Amino acid sequence: MKSKISKLLVGTITETELVELQSWLNDPKNQSVLESYVQDYHDLNLATLKNDVDVAYKKVLSHIERDERPVRRLFPNWTKYAAAAVLFFGIGFLYQQGFFWTQSASTIVPKEEPTTLEMENGSIKTIDVSKTKEVKDAEGNIIGNQKQNQITYSEITQATDLVYNTLKTPNGQQFQLELSDGTLVYLNAGSSLKYPVNFLSEGPRQVYLMGEAYFDVSRKKSNPFIVNMDELDVKVLGTEFNISAYHEDTNIDVVLIEGAVVLNSNEESADNITKLMPGEKGSFEYSSKNISVGQVNTELHISWMQGHLVYRNLTFDNILTKLERHYNVEIENTNTELGNEVFNASFNNVKIEEVLSFFNDTHEIDYTIKNNRVIIQ
Repeated sequence: MKSKISKLLVGTITETELVELQSWLNDPKNQSVLESYVQDYHDLNLATLKNDVDVAYKKVLSHIERDERPVRRLFPNWTKYAAAAVLFFGIGFLYQQGFFWTQSASTIVPKEEPTTLEMENGSIKTIDVSKTKEVKDAEGNIIGNQKQNQITYSEITQATDLVYNTLKTPNGQQFQLELSDGTLVYLNAGSSLKYPVNFLSEGPRQVYLMGEAYFDVSRKKSNPFIVNMDELDVKVLGTEFNISAYHEDTNIDVVLIEGAVVLNSNEESADNITKLMPGEKGSFEYSSKNISVGQVNTELHISWMQGHLVYRNLTFDNILTKLERHYNVEIENTNTELGNEVFNASFNNVKIEEVLSFFNDTHEIDYTIKNNRVIIQ
């Protein structure tokens, strides 16, 4: 019944499968097993549901109400928010608990690559995230301290020149930085940040990002903080925001959590300057160079810091690219038609095998594991 339950929750179950599931649910024991899992997860995630609740609820009910008698008891006393929690978040939780997953004969071993720190003279140091040690510059001067997966830089108030370090996280790894001004940066997998070891006392504090990072910027009124990407600058004084700027994406997305930010598309035109308010996402489209703004559930955009994966309205190929980066595994999709289909999915701290098993159960996606490589057919 695992695949039929999955399909019911994501709205892809067929009439025949629904009849079979209804028969299985006639046993009260089966009803209570499913209900306990979903209701527990609903309690944990209701606070994060702010968008698309009505749409989600109607989509679930469109299948449940085909035959109210046995299936309706799936949701005996729940509100529409609980149903929405089932649709958007329940699957990831059930897989996390191992409710659906059966270990495949072949497992995937993610690659192990180190986080690196490039110094001002071009030398590259490998970071051992299991250790605590001092961080030194090319001359042997102590410029900060590393404690496992975080580096904290010391502030030098008399700095006269900008000296840059570049931190690079490989696929499958995340890292934290505390810059010399007290700004906190959480760097996601497959990303890099170039930043001064010390900021100057005058002028802007400028850093350069490729990939995704969450910033909690220390406020300095006379020294605005600027995050520079290829075609977009994000300027702030002191605030919290998330930037996703991976090259394979069509947009650079900036989600504001607190404070205010200004987006500048580097076109030297007032029309290309956009201010965001808390709860808004600004999206810069690479092709048109336009910036659009909309309200979002900010929790979904920063859930990656807790290891959660949330995919909304993404093509299957785009999801696979993100899975490769998150798990540091190789995935080959030979199904061109499938690659262009759009999916919604979410997972909480699960193994790659569990993610693949979910897609296999709910959408009948066939895959094999060969030479530590996932091949989707």
